[in-house]
Amino acid sequence: MEIRVNINKGVHRHGYVSNPLEKALYGDKLGITDIEALFDVDLWDLGMAAESLTRKYFGDVVTFIPNMILNYTNVCVIACRFCAFYRPPGHPEAYTLSVEEAVRRVEYVDKTFGIRQVLVQGGINPELGIEYYESLFKAIKARLPHVAIHGLSPIEVDYLARKHRMSYAEVLDRLRLAGMDTLAGGGGEILVDRVRREIAPHKISAGDWLLIMETAHRMGIMSNATMMYGHLETRRDWAEHLYNILQLQRRTRGFLSFTAWNFEPGNSELTRVIPYPKTSATLLRVVSVARLVFRNELPHIQSSWLSNGLDAARLALRFGANDFGGTLYEERVIPATGLSMPVLTRDDVVNLIRGLGLRPAERDNWYRVTKYY
Repeated sequence: MEIRVNINKGVHRHGYVSNPLEKALYGDKLGITDIEALFDVDLWDLGMAAESLTRKYFGDVVTFIPNMILNYTNVCVIACRFCAFYRPPGHPEAYTLSVEEAVRRVEYVDKTFGIRQVLVQGGINPELGIEYYESLFKAIKARLPHVAIHGLSPIEVDYLARKHRMSYAEVLDRLRLAGMDTLAGGGGEILVDRVRREIAPHKISAGDWLLIMETAHRMGIMSNATMMYGHLETRRDWAEHLYNILQLQRRTRGFLSFTAWNFEPGNSELTRVIPYPKTSATLLRVVSVARLVFRNELPHIQSSWLSNGLDAARLALRFGANDFGGTLYEERVIPATGLSMPVLTRDDVVNLIRGLGLRPAERDNWYRVTKYY
């Protein structure tokens, strides 16, 4: 299918392309200002351009992974203003799963649904040291060797390094030896320190987040990149965020995928400032620009249904995304905002993808296709 994009030609007298959409389509290198300008392009033109690249790289295949989220604790001392899930130490609603209970939950979900990945996600709990994570990962691998551990984030790595007076590389090496397969992209939010100080003043800087990711990549530990939009940031901040991720990807080739999701106000402190979430059109714009910026250098762009909803997530598969993410059994962070979320089975995801006229394919933790439907 030929896709024609309606763009105004813009060429400087010396022959350089000036239109940001043309530059993206021609594969020209984009600066922060170019990326910012892309966010102002007509949404339909963005979508058609992003869709044309996605079909060029992946044909009609859309991947997904049967997985679960293991929220092993809700205790956290970082106190991000956008988070409704965390509880401070000593709070009556605070919990921390024992290693045995955590593994039991993973076993139950695997027995019930069959999974390929567990995303280990919690908070900065001062009562937990690196030994807890080592015991947890080793136990999961011992009982469920077929399940990949996509675990923790640069935030936990920084905390453990400071707690145990180790380097980032030492922490990552111990976690890898215990069974961690890939590093999750949590804590990225917006990689602009001015924004981070407003929404999560106790979290690590953008530079530290990128440094930990680069350290992991240099060690052969791959990860994913994320972006949370729709709070106190600007479009210029979106552009800087994508640019920072792309520059690191060009150095290391260590990011497997990119996922963007909207801030969901719900019960968080930030709700008093931002009472309403962005529309689905914002998600489509971000996904489309991400495809145009990353092209095939960071190939896999997820269509996150968890906070964006199923309808928006399906549309995103026609606006540049090529992966539907996971089934996400047991997720507890989004329900903490007050939103209900569906339970998606493998068959549900397959049917959602087929409904778009696309071909579903199950993948593993490293985005390798294991089965076509």
